[in-house]
Amino acid sequence: MTRLRTAAGALVLALATAGCGVRPTGVVDGGEPASGLTKDLRIYYVRGSGLQGVTRPDVSIEEASAVLKLLAEKPTRAEEERGLTNLVRLGSYSTSGTRNRITLRAPGASFAGERDRLPNGQLVCTLARAQSFVHRTEGIRPDDVRVSLNDGERTYGPYECSQFLS
Repeated sequence: MTRLRTAAGALVLALATAGCGVRPTGVVDGGEPASGLTKDLRIYYVRGSGLQGVTRPDVSIEEASAVLKLLAEKPTRAEEERGLTNLVRLGSYSTSGTRNRITLRAPGASFAGERDRLPNGQLVCTLARAQSFVHRTEGIRPDDVRVSLNDGERTYGPYECSQFLS
């Protein structure tokens, strides 16, 4: 009786899979695999309690600090409608750095409090992405860049963008 049940189960399984209409094919080329982040310039805005990157494909910069002018502009109307906002408020500032390190000096800025976490994340991720963009021919990825924030009295970091993305 057990052999009969086993044979009947195998027959039902064979009939169910044989009638599905899918015919075997050879190897199909699916093209190149997806590869990491886009190569375009990206700035980061706040959405809810997190950060969201926004690509600026038609913009090119020669030095990472130039991206802060883009960040100072408010999001586009479409981006605002998606809930994106800019929390970064900087007075005077300067940047320095080489390859995978960059420091933002903004005397009088606030980088220390819990309420500064999202604006700090905007700065860190935007500057890391910009530094990577400027040094793209050297193969520097945004994850390779360490960003320090200096308020004129103290330096915070260095940070990686991934510390602010949740």
